[in-house]
Amino acid sequence: MAISEKEVAVYDRQLRLWGVQAQQRLLKSKVLVWGLEGSNVEVCKNLILAGVSLTVRDHRTVVIDDVAFNYFLKPEDVGKNRAECTAPRLQEMNPLSVVGHSADKPSQGGIPEFQEAVKGFDIVILGVGVIDFDINRASTIDAACRKSDACFFLSSSAGELAFFFSNLNEHTMQERSAAQGGGAGSTASTENSPAETTSYPSFQEFLECAPEQLQKDKVDASVLLVALFFAFRRQGGAADPDAGEKFAEYCRNVAKCEPEVKGMSSLKDAYGLFFLEPLVHVAAIVGGLLTQEVIKAITKRDPPMPNSLCFNAFTSTALVERIPAAKKAVKRKVEEAALDLDD
Repeated sequence: MAISEKEVAVYDRQLRLWGVQAQQRLLKSKVLVWGLEGSNVEVCKNLILAGVSLTVRDHRTVVIDDVAFNYFLKPEDVGKNRAECTAPRLQEMNPLSVVGHSADKPSQGGIPEFQEAVKGFDIVILGVGVIDFDINRASTIDAACRKSDACFFLSSSAGELAFFFSNLNEHTMQERSAAQGGGAGSTASTENSPAETTSYPSFQEFLECAPEQLQKDKVDASVLLVALFFAFRRQGGAADPDAGEKFAEYCRNVAKCEPEVKGMSSLKDAYGLFFLEPLVHVAAIVGGLLTQEVIKAITKRDPPMPNSLCFNAFTSTALVERIPAAKKAVKRKVEEAALDLDD
């Protein structure tokens, strides 16, 4: 795929940063952003400016609170579909990219139905709110993406916190930037540094890690809070901000894990924050980090981060974890036969 003169003029800075081959991959890529919420709004803006073709999918109607958070929406959009209102304004940001939209509701079916929904996309970015915080359905969508050879990202937030999970399947990094962050001209080629393949756990494997064990493994408290939220919802906990007391009880008596998250007064109050949009600057920071990982996945340039990231505005830190933890290599003992040199 040749890059036209018009594209060179628009993407000149990016071409200098990561090279022609990487930009060609971005221009050929197709990304589904499913759920216009949280950090996903920022991701849409970042990816469209990078030259990626986007489809935004959201069946929900715009309410006045959405206008305060989603800068692609206007007061006159209230009552209309989120995706239909967002798509043309995304398109205005980069006429060279293709922006589509869908107002279809998520299926209640299994992997085959979701495979049809993600068919043709290289990346799927799912916001948990668009599926009513149905964590089991999120796991099914991840499995459908894996079968369709698409990378899967899931985003969630809780006010001052924002989290994302990534599953790049079997990802092969083909290029690595220079140590000083140089551009395309200083890239270490695959001839000098061999390709590196990383196997990513599925979202189901993430969910199977008990919060109590994660706490023993010294996983960050912010990530533990998200893991507990997912576990509570999988056990039938209500997707209702008023269920905070039951969530705290679940953490104490069932999960036996009660992390102390800086900035959160209690687990009861923290639960209600999962149903609110994150602070704008939190969404911007995590949206930027998520975009960076999507670009790495598409361009196959530079090593991606482990699969779980949570940013806490109170500590101004983004904690990265791999869940489940990578298995340690087992050292094989080589038994040497003793030789009798006199024989």
